[in-house]
Order: sequence, then structure tokens, then C-alpha cells
Amino acid sequence: MMRSFKATLLPLALLFSTSALAITVPEGPHLITQGEAQIKVAPDMATLSLAVTALKDDSRAAKEEVDTKVAALFSGLSSLGIKKEDIDSGNLVTRPDYSYPREGKPELNGYLAERTITVRLYQLDNLSQVLDKALDQGIQNVQHIAYGAREAESYQQQARAAAIAHAKALAAELAEGFERPLGDIYAIEYQSQPPALPRHYGMAKMAAMESADAGYQQNEIEFRDRIQVVFALK
Repeated sequence: MMRSFKATLLPLALLFSTSALAITVPEGPHLITQGEAQIKVAPDMATLSLAVTALKDDSRAAKEEVDTKVAALFSGLSSLGIKKEDIDSGNLVTRPDYSYPREGKPELNGYLAERTITVRLYQLDNLSQVLDKALDQGIQNVQHIAYGAREAESYQQQARAAAIAHAKALAAELAEGFERPLGDIYAIEYQSQPPALPRHYGMAKMAAMESADAGYQQNEIEFRDRIQVVFALK
């Protein structure tokens, strides 16, 4: 797995009076540092949401066609080694489907049945095969494909630790540069930073997507964190 670290620090001024900042500062001499860290990793999983639909003259026939498609899809996914616990199947929804001409009354097209299938894929090399299995069953509506990392919490903790370490190191460096002994920590300002996820496919028609030979984009996931610390100066 590719991994890179990018950490930056944005030092604020060396302050000797109360400043109009969100973070609490002491009355006496103090120093504020802000540490920022980023960790980039390649995704190792993907979550696919597929809409399985059928439009028929009556709701029972629409339901039966959707159930048939879903059963065939489950069988195809099983042949790729995807476990049942990694597949979520939403409840079946049926409703009348109308068209609305500019003039005249709404026209009944039939009855639409729909189920949403969510697949968690841990072998990204199988992504194109999963989509092919769906296409084989006439499932053409991909609601989204989102990439992720199974160890997301661990990467976020690493980014947080790196931000803390850099904030402390910068404070020590600045205090030494200004020849002022660094005192105790007076305040810490922290807000969690959500990871920046790769681009995903939203509401795409699979028939319009590029062929499997072209591949699917898998940008890196960026875990980032930021912390602001106020140190007293002796």
C-alpha cells in the first residue's frame, strides 16, 4: 500500500497580549502554534450501491422480475468470492409510474419495483467483474461507487499524532529562537478533520461508463488532522 506523509505548520504570532481568537489565551506572554498533518493511502475497499428496477403492467410482475434479478446477482457475486455478509439488500418498493404530458391527464406507464443492493468489495481488482455481473442481469443503474480504507481509524490516529508532534516541535523551536523558555500548555483547540475521499461515481448509468479495460480511477485517500496549542512563556 502506498503511503505518504505531508505535514505543515502554520505558526501564529508571538503574542504578549490577549488576542481575539477562538482559542483561550493567557494574559501574560504566550506562544500559539498550529500543527497540520496529512497521510495519504491507497484505497483497499469499495462500496457499490446498485438500483435494481423493473417496470411492468402490474406490481406483482414487477416484483417478481426484481427478485429474479437480485437472486441472479447474488449468485454471480458469490462466484467471485463475495460473502453474504458483505451484501446488503434493501426492502422492495413498488409504486405506480406516471408520465405527465403538457396537456391532459397524467398517464400510467405501469408499476415500478425497486431494490437497492449495497456491496462491500475488498478485492478492488474484482470491481469490473462485479459490474459485469450486474450488467448481465440487466442492472444498469449504479447509484454510487465510493472508495475507502479498512484501517481508516488507525490512519486518522497517525495523522493526529503527527500534528501534535509538529505543533510541539515548532513551539520548542520558536521559543528557542526568541530565547524565551517555553512554559506549560495553557490551552488546546482541536476539531476533528474528516478524511478526503476519492472521487466516486454518482447516479451513473453503467451502460454509459467506460469499458472495464479502461479501468476505474482510484485516487488516494487523505487523512488529515490539525491542532492549535497555546504555550505560556516564562
